[in-house]
Amino acid sequence: MIDSAPYVLKTVDFRFRGADLRLDLSHALFSSNDVDSGSRLLLKAVSKAADPSAVASAIDIGSGTGVLGLALAAGYPGCSVSFRDRDALACAFTERNARRNRVKPAAVEHALFLDGLAGREFDLVLSNVPAKAGPPVLDAFLRRLPRLVSGRGLGAVVVVNTIAAEARMSLEAGLAPAGARPELAERGAGHSVFLFRRAGLPALDAEADSLAVYRRGAPDGRTGYRHAGYWGLPEFDTPSYATELAMELCESGMAGINLRKALVANPGSGRLPAYLRARSGTVVDLRGRDALALAASAANLALNGGRNACQPPCSLSAAWPGDSPASAYDLVAEFADITPRVDTTDDTWAEAARTLKAGGSYVAVMTSTDFDRFARRKPAGFTRLRDKKKKGWTAGLWRRDA
Repeated sequence: MIDSAPYVLKTVDFRFRGADLRLDLSHALFSSNDVDSGSRLLLKAVSKAADPSAVASAIDIGSGTGVLGLALAAGYPGCSVSFRDRDALACAFTERNARRNRVKPAAVEHALFLDGLAGREFDLVLSNVPAKAGPPVLDAFLRRLPRLVSGRGLGAVVVVNTIAAEARMSLEAGLAPAGARPELAERGAGHSVFLFRRAGLPALDAEADSLAVYRRGAPDGRTGYRHAGYWGLPEFDTPSYATELAMELCESGMAGINLRKALVANPGSGRLPAYLRARSGTVVDLRGRDALALAASAANLALNGGRNACQPPCSLSAAWPGDSPASAYDLVAEFADITPRVDTTDDTWAEAARTLKAGGSYVAVMTSTDFDRFARRKPAGFTRLRDKKKKGWTAGLWRRDA
């Protein structure tokens, strides 16, 4: 687990139903300056509508720093709260804020929206819906969400007003088989809150392919590797300059080594892992904060066959540095995760040294400004072979000294 302390920007006070909370916020996560107005509006609506005697369990989907779920735990004593978010840093902050406020979560899950929740139900189901997830993804999420609510329970979502009409239609479509409709409970300057109940709908069912709704078209093999794009991830149609640089330097890094196993950190939709698999047939492990990126990259790896093809969910993926095995890789390629005000340069170099075999290749890609600072901090034990720039990006290649 990552040390979340360096990512803390500020601590704020928040009150819900007479209970006081102190919350650490992060500039690397949504709503870094204060509890956002959408969350406040959602909790206002829930406080009015939820019967405290009927609230024993709750779930906060897309928990961020844990604001909604921790407010429920404080405002409804005895309520068991689960949290989930696709960003591992959000999960770390949820756990951090839970400890700060002496709340013991029922679960904090690094997972996609409703993945793995089939058959479960909660008395309160809350979500501050991320508008950028993609229209088909949000439509499927909101259609299925009421089935997660218990028979006595309440569901509540807040959305930005620009997608409020679409969100209402998706909820209406999901509730239509039960003859029910969502209620517009609150409307603010920028957000709308919808409340709904399960109303006799069947329980949430398991999806045969939970990634299907995220895919954007059929896999494309014109680039020499097979790749499918995904809603909510970049590079769905063409590779970025950063990826093109990474591919070129990985090609150089593969020369003269026996490439049996590679690691790609922060893989995005999986273009570089797919390229490495198609180009060399090597085993490719994955590391990154984003659960969607890990799942999409695993699926794109599987499209390209090779040894030890990884089917989603990928057992060879990790969220954080330190979770990958030591001295295991002949090639490590990293799209640097740069967070303002958080200096992880030394830790990044240390992790490359820990995971690479002697004689292995290390490729790092980042903006040219960040690269200059990064390269100057290179520790002993690495020999710089080459670097290349393109449109504001720079990639470097180093060899791990024997």
